[in-house]
Amino acid sequence: MKAAVTLAVASVLALTGCGAQQQQSSVDTFQGAEREVAQKVEDLQDAGSSREPENICSDILAASLVDDLKAAGTDCQAEMRKAIEDADDFELEVLDVTINGNSATARVRQGDDGPTETMQFTREGGQWRATSLSGS
Repeated sequence: MKAAVTLAVASVLALTGCGAQQQQSSVDTFQGAEREVAQKVEDLQDAGSSREPENICSDILAASLVDDLKAAGTDCQAEMRKAIEDADDFELEVLDVTINGNSATARVRQGDDGPTETMQFTREGGQWRATSLSGS
C-alpha cells in the first residue's frame, strides 16, 4: 500500500512545476466551481515552485490522501518535500474541468505541448482538494 500511496502523491507533485516560469493563468477561462478547481491546480503549481510542502499537505491534498500517507508509515510533508526536489521544470495549463456533484476532474497539460494528465478532486470542507492524478 505504501508504494501505491507514494506513487499517487509523487504523480500529483510531478505537476508542481518547480522553478517554472509564470504564464498567463488558465484559471481565467473558467467560472464558478470549474474556476475553483482550476485555481487549486494553480495553487499546487505555486506551492511546488515556492517549495512549500506544508501548503500542499494542508491546503491542496484531500485529507483522505494525507491519511493514506500516515497509514502507509510516512509523513505528508516529508513526501511532498522529496517530490518537490525531484520535480522537473514545466508549466501547467488546465484544459478542461468537469464537475459531478462533490467530485471534479481536471485535464491538465504540462508545458506548452507536454503530456496531458487527469487530476481528481473532491469537495471537502467547502473547498476542492486533490485526491489523485492518473495518466491521460
